[in-house]
Amino acid sequence: MNYLALSDSWRLDRATRLKNGTGKAEITPNSQSRILARSRQIFPLRLFPDEIIVEELRIVWFKRFGPWSYEIVSIMATDIACVNAASGPFFGHIHVQSLTGGPQICVELLPRKDVYKIRSLVEGIAMSAREGLNVEKANIEMERRNLMQAGQIN
Repeated sequence: MNYLALSDSWRLDRATRLKNGTGKAEITPNSQSRILARSRQIFPLRLFPDEIIVEELRIVWFKRFGPWSYEIVSIMATDIACVNAASGPFFGHIHVQSLTGGPQICVELLPRKDVYKIRSLVEGIAMSAREGLNVEKANIEMERRNLMQAGQIN
């Protein structure tokens, strides 16, 4: 059934993911924008952890304020102006700015291992969107690796 009162996060999750019998999420083969990376803030340091999702065509930030209250900020790959990433010994943060002067994504307290991976992916999808490159592969792992190589700093 299609209810009018479905939440935005549920519809987004439903459109991009499919649950199999084991309860593990998988990427649907016919979705328009596949998920390349997903990271959450550290739970004990943040009571309601935010989540950042890097897709092929956009960056999505679930900003949680409390139970059942959140804001969703999305920036298309063509609108990414710059990406700033910094990390300490354990945690890091990502700051993505928009060309249009619209929303900005700033997620702190991310695991250190995810910070630079996300930065490279965001740079890669921004460059491929600006140049009109089509890096889409049948294998999501190959596409992730190509985008990370495109966004890395030498």
